[in-house]
Amino acid sequence: MGRRLNIGLVIDDIDNFFSNQAAIGAEQAAKALDANLFVFPGHYIGKTDSRYADKKYEYQYNSIFNLPTERNVDIIYILQGLICSRADMEVQTRFLKLMPDVPIVCLFSDFEGYHSVTFDNRSGLNGLLNHLINKHNAKDIGFVSGPITNRDARERLDIYRDTLKENGIPFDARKIVYGDFSMASESVVDELLDSNDHLDAIIFANDSMAVGGYNALRKRGLVPGKDIMSGGFDDDIFAISLEPPLTTVEASSASLAYKAVLNAENYINGTALKDMTVETHLVQRNSCGCDDFDADVISERLKLNEYEIDRDGFVNGVKSYLFNDFVDSGSISEALNDFLEAYLELIRTGDKEKAIEIMNVKFSVLLRTDLFVLSTREKCFNILQTLQSKAMESVSNYDERFLINDVFSRYFRRLAFSGILPAHSARRRTERMQGVVNRQMGDVFLAENESEIPYKQLLGSLKGIGFKKSLLYLFQGNVKNYGEFNWMPPASILLKAILDDDGLRSLPDEQQLLRTESIFDNEFITGSDRRTMIVSPLFVGCDVYGLLVNELNMSESYSVSSAATQISVTLRSLFMIEEQNKVKQSLQISLERFIRDNTKLEEIAQTDELTGLFNRRGFISNAERVLDEPSNQGKVAIICYADLDNLKLINDKYGHDDGDFALKTISQVLQESFRDMDIIGRIGGDEFLSLAVTGADCDVDSMKARIEKVTKRYNKFAGKPYPIEMSTGIYKFKISGRVDIYEMMNNADQLLYQEKIRKKTGRQPDI
Repeated sequence: MGRRLNIGLVIDDIDNFFSNQAAIGAEQAAKALDANLFVFPGHYIGKTDSRYADKKYEYQYNSIFNLPTERNVDIIYILQGLICSRADMEVQTRFLKLMPDVPIVCLFSDFEGYHSVTFDNRSGLNGLLNHLINKHNAKDIGFVSGPITNRDARERLDIYRDTLKENGIPFDARKIVYGDFSMASESVVDELLDSNDHLDAIIFANDSMAVGGYNALRKRGLVPGKDIMSGGFDDDIFAISLEPPLTTVEASSASLAYKAVLNAENYINGTALKDMTVETHLVQRNSCGCDDFDADVISERLKLNEYEIDRDGFVNGVKSYLFNDFVDSGSISEALNDFLEAYLELIRTGDKEKAIEIMNVKFSVLLRTDLFVLSTREKCFNILQTLQSKAMESVSNYDERFLINDVFSRYFRRLAFSGILPAHSARRRTERMQGVVNRQMGDVFLAENESEIPYKQLLGSLKGIGFKKSLLYLFQGNVKNYGEFNWMPPASILLKAILDDDGLRSLPDEQQLLRTESIFDNEFITGSDRRTMIVSPLFVGCDVYGLLVNELNMSESYSVSSAATQISVTLRSLFMIEEQNKVKQSLQISLERFIRDNTKLEEIAQTDELTGLFNRRGFISNAERVLDEPSNQGKVAIICYADLDNLKLINDKYGHDDGDFALKTISQVLQESFRDMDIIGRIGGDEFLSLAVTGADCDVDSMKARIEKVTKRYNKFAGKPYPIEMSTGIYKFKISGRVDIYEMMNNADQLLYQEKIRKKTGRQPDI
């Protein structure tokens, strides 16, 4: 069995319904492929969305876009049409070039040089316009376009022009205005209305702009659907709650993402089509002037108007309408199949009562599935109303008509009542989240050990709100992000706490250090099942603390943002308290440090038990002392980051005793290669650091050659069936009061990373 595929999904705001549905569709496809799904939710590139215009530090969310690498994802899907909907082409190009060198697929927008999966805007928008023109006799139709730089906006505008031409309606440029796809569209709608006295209808290029359009119309005393018809595009979650409900075009982000991700292996192998499109459909409500639902429209889509109903075509049509093709198996599909089979018996058989009895049982089973996670109650109402209408056409007997009306009335009632529980559950989830926040604050600030930050308490009760696994990662040192476009996170990160099936725990210092690119896949993320994981930034203002990674089902992602925000605020409070305590206790700390420097206890606290070298705490403490020494100011120093090669392979094949032998050998090599006065430490499982003040200039290549020479000599006498080797990164710098040890460590780590890449592209040693 090969390695499981890792799929990256780069999206905008996870709390955006359209984006959340795309993530749910991607997750369904990942499950079908038995692939891991790693979700990277930022916000927007380019002009700020109106929801975030007054929030100074929203750019911090976009730091997430820099986390995918060739080592943690095999393919990346990017919601390009949403993330970059307000960005010009130059900014979009820069954004895509920041992505790693893996296959990239743009969703909801096409971009030259990249694979794309987009909506067939024509099928749905043409249907909406023809509905207004042919059913409601609209001739004078205004159009509120999106930004002209956006591909979907341009295409929808072209469809508007073409459909008018097809119906013999002259095109008038005064009937077009340009918005920005946001709800702040009142001014452009006012501009449209000021230039056109008697519009029959207004089409909005997306549903968000229709919200602003409704406001503009009402200020003029115009009622949508009565005084002027209107329609949108996207069928966003709020469209049905507008008054009147917005007639729109269903563009299922879940379906599009599902179909795109399902082709992951074809994209990786280079066998996928360059571009794909997903069909869109008219969603008829009241803003177009219709008084009620038109069952004939759905009947035609389900092929129920045909004389001889094709069973497979009918069932697949219902599934396509409810789930947009991304539910192919499982309990929902099976329960729906059974219900529709019973319905076909109802309209074909003479024994209506028996058929209804079977339908009742199957309908109850269907309602007990996760039907409403992947579909909506409105769609279910529409399907039931269509089925009722066609069933009534199949009988002429009064008693049978009464029986059919009665059973479907009960179905509608049960469907309505089924909506009460989710609403109640949503309220309970909100209350539960607030309770988690309160308990977390209490646990953190009442922790017994006041000398250390209680990181594990920060994860507190997250499992109680739907998270299967949570990992708290923090960057080392004082990391800032001032909003630079190409800001990159540090190469290494500390895993501070874990919440999983084994409970809540912190990690000892020597196990915390990991590469940032391994946040989804490291020795502490156990289990062989596929997983969906989402990463969130932890920050307050320009201070970047780290990352929160949660494993969950995407349908449970409603709490991710609030959990990350609360942890960030709590971290800020804890760091401030910690800093205040440092100031208050500076004299005491100095005294304790003097005492510890003269006792064996301090030596033990700073020593790695296996190798006898400094541990991470000891190395940093002594390195900072050397760098702060006045006599060392202005001198040249080197810091060497070393990493034992193939420790995992040695452990797996020869056992942990041999692994320990290899680690001790590396420590001896470093001690012989450096001087007694130099500082050497084992700072992680297989990682070592050395600091040497050379006084004058030094030759890095000579230092590396010395390490290699000593290593070869130790291997010669080790008598092991495997080589004990290390990769190194040596960074040279001049000591000054501004030197940050963490920055120097990071610089050396970058050089180490480059060497490991060079080794990776060369031969792999046999173990």
